[in-house]
Amino acid sequence: MPSTQPSSPKQSASDQATAWFARLHADDVTAAEQEQFKSWYRESQQHAQAYDKMLLLWDRLEAPGKRVNARVEAEQPALAHRPVPGKQPYIRRLMAASALALVVLLSYQLPVHYQNWQSDYYTAPGKQLTVVLNDGSRLTLNTDTALAVNLSDSQRSIELLRGEAYFQVSPDKNRPFIVSNGIAKARAVGTAFSVKKTDEDMQVIVSEGTVEVSAGKTDAPTLVHINQQVDYQQGRVGPVIPTDILETLAWQRGQLIFKRQPLARVITEVNRYRSGQIMIINPKLKERVVSGVFDTADPNAVVDGVKTTLKVSSMNLSNQLVLLY
Repeated sequence: MPSTQPSSPKQSASDQATAWFARLHADDVTAAEQEQFKSWYRESQQHAQAYDKMLLLWDRLEAPGKRVNARVEAEQPALAHRPVPGKQPYIRRLMAASALALVVLLSYQLPVHYQNWQSDYYTAPGKQLTVVLNDGSRLTLNTDTALAVNLSDSQRSIELLRGEAYFQVSPDKNRPFIVSNGIAKARAVGTAFSVKKTDEDMQVIVSEGTVEVSAGKTDAPTLVHINQQVDYQQGRVGPVIPTDILETLAWQRGQLIFKRQPLARVITEVNRYRSGQIMIINPKLKERVVSGVFDTADPNAVVDGVKTTLKVSSMNLSNQLVLLY
């Protein structure tokens, strides 16, 4: 691997710290990369705190890591104790990926707790919550969602910290209703729409009325009408496209509907409904196509469906962590 920084400035400090941690523990890490890491670590207090937090998480994983190793050896003793051409490197990669998966799992949980503390309302994985605000607007929070509410005399402001919510807005021309992910904004007066936040991106789906979506102060707002959606990605608002409300908002009926979607995207969505994570260890599986209708109350059924249709294997490292390979 070339000696270049494994993290990107577009990533959060936590994501960069995770990338550096994985690279520094690789067998082929170079002296140049170690120097680059030192520069990154000293670059800001945020970097240092993120990496120190990662070290603390790793310390806590020492015992689970030993259990992972013991289980792999117990389940595949012939591969663990006898050299088999072409198999040993795979087992080592699986064990390394297992340990890193545990790190990623815990590193995800820390910011979630912080967002919950910042929010006015939040939901745990697999749960939903309906809230009626003082102005009569109704908010339905989907799984693993957190948002903060600020109602003033001039506007009604919602900051979506993570997740997805559906908004049925009570009309008030004097107080526009604005939902933001911290960068992009969706503005409505009286309508119904959903907003989903993924990292720095945002998706808006309109089921009633019209919503203005904007980012920055210079670009003109994009109008999104009923049965349409728009995505804010990579710093810009994309084109407005038609959407099937029955499919895209199926979560309100307790369903997840996938039509020829890459497995990586399916697993990302399903993970929002679980208290833990399903992780794809074999990169070749990520682009395999999946179609189906799943019950949000039973997200683990997706693993059974994937194993049957795609002929893949899985390993449960705990009640929360499942590896696909």
